[in-house]
Amino acid sequence: MKFLLYVGALAVCGLAFAGMLYWKYAQPFPEPSNEVVQLTPEKRTVLERLRAENKFQPHHFPPLGYTGAETPEDRMKATDAVNGVIDAVLAQPDGPVQAREVSRHIGKAVSRVSWLATEDRDRTGGYLIEVWYILGFKGATGQFVSGTAYSRADGYSEPLPPGWTTANQPRPIGP
Repeated sequence: MKFLLYVGALAVCGLAFAGMLYWKYAQPFPEPSNEVVQLTPEKRTVLERLRAENKFQPHHFPPLGYTGAETPEDRMKATDAVNGVIDAVLAQPDGPVQAREVSRHIGKAVSRVSWLATEDRDRTGGYLIEVWYILGFKGATGQFVSGTAYSRADGYSEPLPPGWTTANQPRPIGP
């Protein structure tokens, strides 16, 4: 009888610990920004050019080059994920945009490409961070954890997107 009580207590403790770990690691890290920025016609134009761009092509933007999508199907799925975030932002009227709402869309896009090759997932993240920077957010998306090898502009939490030289100097975007 004591043995069953011991096993039962151990099982309850194990489940509680597993639940705590799940809760902790299911939360975005770092915490998403609470910023609010303004969606303007100028930002809308840049986002529309990014949406129209032929994405996931080979490039040599710093800090890492990219060899292109692994397969045409992967290119299409990753492009759809990025364009879905852009579409969600463009569907909003000009005016205030909540960082947490954009972060939620970015999280969905990240989940949609989670099974792609690492290089394709990383490039998807680069496009999503571009959307973040274009909108003017400075805090963390809460969807990416990047190391010190990735340069950050002063006052920004996310690394510069591939090809960007400063936070307000994007790479050439468009078709």
